[in-house]
Amino acid sequence: MRKTAHQDLVFPVLGILLILLAIAGCIQNDVHTGDSAVSTSPLVITDAYGRAVTIPEDINRVVCSAGGPCVRYIVYLDAADTLVGVDSGDHPDSSASSRDTRSYTLANPQFAALPVLSSASGSANIETFVTAKPQVIFMMGSATNMTGETTSPADALEERTGIPVIAIPQGSYTTPEGRAELYSSYRIIGKALGRQDRAEKLSQYIETTITDLERRTQDIPESEQKTAYIGGLSYGGSHGLMSTQTSYPPFLWTHVKNIANGTVTQTTTYSKESLIYADPDFIFIDAGTLGVTSEIGGFEDIRSPVFAELKAVKSGNVYATLPYNYRSSNLDTILADAYFVGKTVYPERFSDINPEKKADEIYSMFVNKPVFREINANCNNLGFTRFSGSGS
Repeated sequence: MRKTAHQDLVFPVLGILLILLAIAGCIQNDVHTGDSAVSTSPLVITDAYGRAVTIPEDINRVVCSAGGPCVRYIVYLDAADTLVGVDSGDHPDSSASSRDTRSYTLANPQFAALPVLSSASGSANIETFVTAKPQVIFMMGSATNMTGETTSPADALEERTGIPVIAIPQGSYTTPEGRAELYSSYRIIGKALGRQDRAEKLSQYIETTITDLERRTQDIPESEQKTAYIGGLSYGGSHGLMSTQTSYPPFLWTHVKNIANGTVTQTTTYSKESLIYADPDFIFIDAGTLGVTSEIGGFEDIRSPVFAELKAVKSGNVYATLPYNYRSSNLDTILADAYFVGKTVYPERFSDINPEKKADEIYSMFVNKPVFREINANCNNLGFTRFSGSGS
């Protein structure tokens, strides 16, 4: 049978249509921006419990199962705008807001407009969590499961809410291992929220800053290193002069001998007799002691005749640092305090440093706002000053 001209065109046209459909399918499955492909598949995050957590690719609504370190880290990762709720302790309307010394809350007054999801102790209201409609819940978790649970707290919370839960390690400042865990937390958050570059930048800034602190004083012979005591440190609330820390990071990094030195990093109670016996060259008092209600505050106690013969008191070498223990450790303030301690104890080694300006540089890196004056105003402007109530 002789084919018509119409029949001759059918197969070429069908072939062209099939090719176009195939190309369209490729475009749908692999969206290109410039020369790089952007996957539309969900992300899989490995969290602090080793759990594989599947989350949407674009996250813009998150909450923390408890405040403190979790909310702080999200702010540090420049992702405060993703929070759709906070707990009562991080809410600007909390009873402690008049003496708030946390950079991450002071830099984010918009938290006042967010719903309160749980108590400051971390007691979560599951219904409130769900009502906030987060795409992800972050929670603090251990890097290792030491309790032998078959179900992690993250699994339990995820089952109750039906929302993906990512556990992040808290980490610490005092050891390279602790900082590595801290940076892993930043990287987990960074991957989940598309802030990978920010996570690396912040981690590198911390390492560079600690290295700078240590190099300035590392060649001082042990016999020439000054002795000091830090008192009035907060833990679970404000405390008096004898609340101290055996491994106080600003002393460690600046090679100042801590008279309360020990093998643990927790805050502890030091005896007045031990302080008098050690008779340190310098005494620093954490301004968090201003919040004391059930005991004598550190600035009042140091005036006691009991301490009158201490050489630090007689020479006027008593100084105030900014509080850094407030709902766990405010990592930026620890660094700021370290520069003040270094400048005070070894001024020739820190001749290029203005502690207040350095503090604002640090705060600007961590929370995108220079908040030294705001923090210090809530410390009666005592921070980074010689305490005038002692000495001559």
